[in-house]
Amino acid sequence: MSGQIPPAPRRSSLVQKRNPSSLKKSSTQSENGTTTAGTSSKPSSPNHSSGVGERTVKKLRLSKALTIPEGTTVSDACRRMAARRVDAVLLTDSNALLSGIVTDKDIANRVIAEDLRPEQTVISKVMTRNPTFVTSDTLAMEALQKMVQ
Repeated sequence: MSGQIPPAPRRSSLVQKRNPSSLKKSSTQSENGTTTAGTSSKPSSPNHSSGVGERTVKKLRLSKALTIPEGTTVSDACRRMAARRVDAVLLTDSNALLSGIVTDKDIANRVIAEDLRPEQTVISKVMTRNPTFVTSDTLAMEALQKMVQ
């Protein structure tokens, strides 16, 4: 193996992101001319901003929920859930108001385990009725508290 040079070791960008002590210290100048030493004063992500307790559900930027009419079959609901890669679906009544929720676990326990036929079973027969919900203006911490109740 004479004449071959071993490849240079590669720095893992993952290590740099996870290890804040490896970040370079810098000095920045603010608008008023004062200089601050240290890492950037900007938060690295929205989760590290001040006032986290005041953050609303809307600011969490959650993905849009999958909603379907409560008259949909379990089979069709499963196809839609798979297409969107979600594990739950919200059900709406004829007035487009929230009437229930069904999760993949509900389908396993209430449909498959009970030998019901997904093609003939209406999703409203296996849904959890009147789920607790929050609005987009609800504080994130309040929403979290409701989830763990």
